[in-house]
Amino acid sequence: MRTFSLLFAFIALVLLAQFLIYVIREPTDPFIAGGIFFSFLICLAPALYLLKPFGTKEDLRRRREARKVSGTQGTNGDNDSSNDS
Repeated sequence: MRTFSLLFAFIALVLLAQFLIYVIREPTDPFIAGGIFFSFLICLAPALYLLKPFGTKEDLRRRREARKVSGTQGTNGDNDSSNDS
């Protein structure tokens, strides 16, 4: 999930750069500028939602603990490849 959110963030950054370049140049069409800016917002929304930068510290702590627990459950010492006799 994090890869997709970073991809959305990168696309949003590219669209913001395109918008700024388009607006800095003199003859701008407001309809096209608005469309580029709207596309920037549409790409930024899922990136912010998936990255969850506005979560509380408790949520962050719970997610870290859950990740730690799920990581230790996969390595319980049962290694089938060591029984090659």
